Amino acid sequence: MSQLLVVDDEPAIVAMFEHIFAGSDVEILSAGTAADGLSIIRDTKPDAVMLDVVLPDGNGLDVFEQIKSLDAQLPVVVMTGGQDSQTAITAMQQGALDYLVKPLDVRSLNKVVRQAIEVRRLMVEPIEIEQPDESAAASSMIGSSPAMREVYKAIGRVASQSISVLIRGESGTGKELVARAIFQNGDRKDKPFIALNCAAIPEALLESELFGHEKGAFTGADRKRIGKIEQCDGGTLFLDEIGDMEAPLQSKLLRVLQEKQFERVGGSATLSADVRILAATHQDIESMCKEGKFREDLYYRLNGYTISLPPLSQREGDLDHLIEYFRKSANRELGKEISRVAPEAIERLRAYSWPGNVRQLQSVIHQAVVQSTGTVLLPDFLPPLSDDAASRGTTTTQTSKAESPASSTEAVPANGSAEASADPTSDESLAQLIARHRSHHSPTLYDDVIEEAERTLIASVLNDCNGNLTEAARLLGITRTTVRTKVNKLGIGIRKVVE
Repeated sequence: MSQLLVVDDEPAIVAMFEHIFAGSDVEILSAGTAADGLSIIRDTKPDAVMLDVVLPDGNGLDVFEQIKSLDAQLPVVVMTGGQDSQTAITAMQQGALDYLVKPLDVRSLNKVVRQAIEVRRLMVEPIEIEQPDESAAASSMIGSSPAMREVYKAIGRVASQSISVLIRGESGTGKELVARAIFQNGDRKDKPFIALNCAAIPEALLESELFGHEKGAFTGADRKRIGKIEQCDGGTLFLDEIGDMEAPLQSKLLRVLQEKQFERVGGSATLSADVRILAATHQDIESMCKEGKFREDLYYRLNGYTISLPPLSQREGDLDHLIEYFRKSANRELGKEISRVAPEAIERLRAYSWPGNVRQLQSVIHQAVVQSTGTVLLPDFLPPLSDDAASRGTTTTQTSKAESPASSTEAVPANGSAEASADPTSDESLAQLIARHRSHHSPTLYDDVIEEAERTLIASVLNDCNGNLTEAARLLGITRTTVRTKVNKLGIGIRKVVE
């Protein structure tokens, strides 16, 4: 369970936090004074802090500096009345994660708290490179194959340098783990680390997320906002799926890399930031450069050093270690006591090509442990493993001479889930998923349900559109690039059948 410290002398504010997060995986700690808050941080080491700028015994900026001296990696979100906005902005420029204006908006509050806890996890959860034991962290780099040994060597070579690193590999191979390992072993490990998925944020908002914006810069910009680059000054910014960034933003990012300068959206002042950029992609950037879809000069700047992650199918000998590790981690998460995986189940897992790589294997083992009864994971507990073509989202054609020619396109969830369905009229699988996770008190209930809902929605819309990504994007109200990215991420195969 994560711990959130609320430092505020207003009982109503503390009560609101306790009400919002009641029954969740977030425990609320409270302090009415700066002195009490600092004492709790020293003794308890919470995962994030909500800090009011006006306290009975201290100024918010002074308290924030003391918090940084106690724990430089502790995410702090500043809370302020409207008249104190400049104080909050100054705090953010000194390293605060974000600021909220009172009265607090519940949706914004929930989002910011979750982001702060995730930032803490990214910064402090260790990345294991040795073979972990049963009590190791849940996000470990596991494997001793020759291909993975080369990855470990590359991390060691580049971690202490300040150059940009381009991390390449198929979806699900662990690119974020490599980025975090570089950060945790580098000279900037005591500074901020922020991860941003360029494909998960609509194009119109990504610029503001990166560079921030001035009040009135666009409709809805009711206050000044500090972007991720400014928040990350002195630290490390991980840009996942960099290949999905649009050309205008590529130019602005290039300036940050070349000159360490930028402007907020709607602003004219030139700002400076010393940020180490780590970028990741599963796309063929060289081909994108030739086609004019990605700036060649930005590619060279990002490619100060390249680390290429092998697909799981090329990591000879690592599969058994990963199966065993995910079995143990699923046991801990779900409160199960699966002592071993049956040899027949292991053989079935070995025979599969794993187009979704390590992420897909983790999902399959997790689902199998949920389904298991007894202490042995049998083959019957494994979810269906879809064919390679559907899992990769490729198109396969089957022709029957006995029938008159007719073609159709169907979107099929292909992440190995026994319950995923493209049927838009059925929500039974989602309800079962919620019930099962709640019965096991799973800490990933929210993420798993949201992912399943996205998978069902996108597969359903793609079916209605006969697999047309452009039409699906229009109906969903998102970009075609975002649809394509989610299709790959969620394991949705678009399969064309000709009869």
